[in-house]
Amino acid sequence: MRRLLLYALLAGLCGTSQATDAADPTIWRGNFLVAKKGALFSPCRSGERFVLDDATPGRALESAYRALARRRGRPIFVEFTGLRAGAGATTSTSTTIRATRFERALADGPGCREELDGVRLRAYGFNPFIQVEMRADSVFLRLRPSGAPTEYAGAALRIEGGEARSESVTADAVLRLRIRAKPCREQLSSAMFSYEALIEVDGKRYASCAYWGDLGPIPDLPR
Repeated sequence: MRRLLLYALLAGLCGTSQATDAADPTIWRGNFLVAKKGALFSPCRSGERFVLDDATPGRALESAYRALARRRGRPIFVEFTGLRAGAGATTSTSTTIRATRFERALADGPGCREELDGVRLRAYGFNPFIQVEMRADSVFLRLRPSGAPTEYAGAALRIEGGEARSESVTADAVLRLRIRAKPCREQLSSAMFSYEALIEVDGKRYASCAYWGDLGPIPDLPR
């Protein structure tokens, strides 16, 4: 039941996510599994399957898989920075993607259905409940599972003290965000992230996990 609630809350911001294929390291999103044949990855919407070379520090993708999959061969959703190699191979399974940086992993939730166009950042947590979405000119905050989010004007980010910081306002309130590159695990879903969001509003402080959308650029924060 709790997993259904998690999915429903996130699905309100969902659509379809596209995989990217480029000559330079880029963000990949899709389904990942470890089976007898090794580590395999299928990008969102592509229908392809690649061998995945997990070259992330500490083999973070395979570590996340062991923590989240619950059984070998079950796919989980992952996001990582990596580079496609062997594009001229004759079969998709002989083509390799080399993952170099872990971004996030989750076994439940919208996964490839999530729409991130026009989104710069999303953050959420469930104990207590909080959802934040940063877009080009505004930030949306929700403090209850039901009901419309509150819109705060202003979404400019500045880099200070190794963090990305932002202040957004309504007529009578200020929403302060601090984003830092720090491993984060959401308690309800056990989803794993590479960023933490510290949120301050109405004299209260919240900590949640965060991830970047497709509205770049992504700040280069120290890890």
